[in-house]
Amino acid sequence: MPTLPTRPDLDQLRRQAKELLRAAWTKLKTDVRAHTSDRAEQIESFVLARVRDWTGRAARMLLVTPKIAEYGLAPAVVLGDVARVRAATERDPRLVNRSDPRSGWTPLHLVCASRWHRLDPARAGDLVAVARVLLDAGADPSAQAGGGWTPLRCAVAGVVAHPGIVRLLLERGAVPDDHDLCLACFGDDAHASLRLLLDVAPGVAESTALSAPISTGDIEGVRLLLLAGADPNRLPLAELCGAQYAADTPWPAAYAAIRSGCSVELTHLLLEHRADPNAPGPDGRSPYQLALRRGAVEVAAMLRRYGARPDARDVDVFLAACYRQSGELPRISSIAASSTWTSSPTPTKQPSTTPPRRGRPRPCG
Repeated sequence: MPTLPTRPDLDQLRRQAKELLRAAWTKLKTDVRAHTSDRAEQIESFVLARVRDWTGRAARMLLVTPKIAEYGLAPAVVLGDVARVRAATERDPRLVNRSDPRSGWTPLHLVCASRWHRLDPARAGDLVAVARVLLDAGADPSAQAGGGWTPLRCAVAGVVAHPGIVRLLLERGAVPDDHDLCLACFGDDAHASLRLLLDVAPGVAESTALSAPISTGDIEGVRLLLLAGADPNRLPLAELCGAQYAADTPWPAAYAAIRSGCSVELTHLLLEHRADPNAPGPDGRSPYQLALRRGAVEVAAMLRRYGARPDARDVDVFLAACYRQSGELPRISSIAASSTWTSSPTPTKQPSTTPPRRGRPRPCG
């Protein structure tokens, strides 16, 4: 900026005033943009923490910056601030179904995904009330965001499901699908959400959701699905038992239970509901062979009682003994030999009776 002479004239003063105003305006715009950007980032970080983080980060952010709670509709929604949400939607009803440009989530998605009640159980009712306000204002209970995420899916997914919101969404017409059933099996709400979904879910007989409780050894989840009509012989995708199995062909239920290390009780429950005891897995092994290989001799005996073919091979019996210690070999062999014993399809070399002349015996496994 040029320096004014000792006695400036009017034009010189005007020019300097304009330059000062221009500089001040530029600085003001920069400050406003920075403030707006900081606020937007704070809102986004807070909302994401409230939906995805389980360590209490959102509560700490709120403690440091209490005004976050007043930064628009999104924080009010995830906090269960009924008064602010109602006031905002009454001022601008279009907000109800306005989706986030990046995630595609609406405010109803947000309140369904909020886990604020994990840190403060007293907020559970407030979150249900916010969901009701949004639905009453015209929110779509079946709106789909990226990846097929619906408000219902947001409510059942994650460790802490919200049965109160699940019930409300179902009352307002939300329809659960197979993916929702799978996700509901992983919640820690004592299967409350799963029970609500099963009461109204169409086509449970075609569901592959059994893979979810089988993968975690959840006996009650398996029982609920079977009682609702789930078919244990409906082959689920292997990846539902773990992303590392995405390349596998579908796992039959009995095979999946043994492969997942499930209890005898869970496997028995599947067999009682006519799960095929002989359907092999992607490795070609039958449930019986797999049970012996893993040392699950009680499961192997139960499979035989439910009609499993005695197709164990010598190596299966040997590996079973390794799992259960060599002293178990006679008992395991008697189980494998019950009814009809069949050895390997191809002739196997008989073990020599001559003790080795040198070297130490190698441990099993």
